[in-house]
Amino acid sequence: MPNGGQDDQKLVASKNGTGLCYSRRQLGFDLCSLQQHNLSADQQFTCLWSDSHKQQYCVFADPQFDHGKGITVITTAERARHIFKSNAFVANRTSSTRKPLFRTNASGRKGRGIYANSHIPAGSLITQETPIIFVDANWIKDISSEQYRDAVQALAIEKLPGTTRQTVYELYGGPDAGSLRDKIWTNAYAVSGGPTKGWPGLDNEMDSGMIAVHANISKINHGCRPNAAPQWDWDLLAHKFYAVRDIAAGEEITMTYFDTIKTLQERQQYTKQNLGFECACSHCKASQFANLSDDRINEIVLLEQSLENRQIAPAEPTAMAELLVSLYKQEGLDCFMSKAYAIAAREWNGAGYEYQARSWAYQSVKAGLIGGSVGLRQGDLEDMEALLDGARKHWSWRYRVH
Repeated sequence: MPNGGQDDQKLVASKNGTGLCYSRRQLGFDLCSLQQHNLSADQQFTCLWSDSHKQQYCVFADPQFDHGKGITVITTAERARHIFKSNAFVANRTSSTRKPLFRTNASGRKGRGIYANSHIPAGSLITQETPIIFVDANWIKDISSEQYRDAVQALAIEKLPGTTRQTVYELYGGPDAGSLRDKIWTNAYAVSGGPTKGWPGLDNEMDSGMIAVHANISKINHGCRPNAAPQWDWDLLAHKFYAVRDIAAGEEITMTYFDTIKTLQERQQYTKQNLGFECACSHCKASQFANLSDDRINEIVLLEQSLENRQIAPAEPTAMAELLVSLYKQEGLDCFMSKAYAIAAREWNGAGYEYQARSWAYQSVKAGLIGGSVGLRQGDLEDMEALLDGARKHWSWRYRVH
């Protein structure tokens, strides 16, 4: 199969017979001689050149990972070394084996969803789960041929244990069933950062990160006012899901796929254009409250613009910040509360009220630890920790007092 219309390529068996590799005739490079990855016999690999011939993307599969659930990884050899040295592999610290707090049920047009088995208090860990598919998102731009990527993805899935492979085939891929590619990308979670400071591309702003597909939590549907939020743990190589508010028994567990601090029309437009569906979550379907919700969103936007523009001086900044927090709560923006609390903390500190500021800062840190990257703006957590370390030496101390 040609890749980008350049060198002839073919699939050849590796020397130990455990994997398949792509070989390029003109380059004379044996992609099967990749023993430097230090993978065990169970951790098999398949490789593919990028269009530029500067990068190799390999399939690494460990069918014994996470109590035999298995994992297949498509990434570079350099990144694979970091992944397979993580505690998830070295110490076999993997997914939780406790009694599940949820069950899988049909969820109308959304395919399947997960529902709480019993009451789940706010802040609770709902589940933690390792991925069954872990893909380097950079290969989309490095390898132009969809046909070629599809072939490698199919080979990657074949390396999973039979039960896990069937789980992949049963994932929702859209209203028309969907191809394997659709199933992977429809159910994928973006993962940023890296397990160590030496992670290739960590300091590259153009790096696309990784994507993770899971057997269970990939079934969690979108909600514009979700009750759960994910956090990625590089040490455990797992996604953790926390309840951002109390979840009732039988209630569907949802997360947000994007920043939903938008009006109904804006949210509907975003999901249609970017996600390929028209959102039918409970908040979007509550048409009788749509105007009230839009009014709150518009006021939230105006308040944030006024408070975060340090070139102007609002007449009542602390009262405005208190109103902002109230509107977030009224609107059910539980995932994003860390941001609202942080703004309130800075405004009270800016007015010279240390203890009010510390109270809001503590709430911001707690909400950020629960909500994770969904509602935590870059720098907010560090800023709040700095304020708690010393409000009077924080940059915002009395900055509103003239």
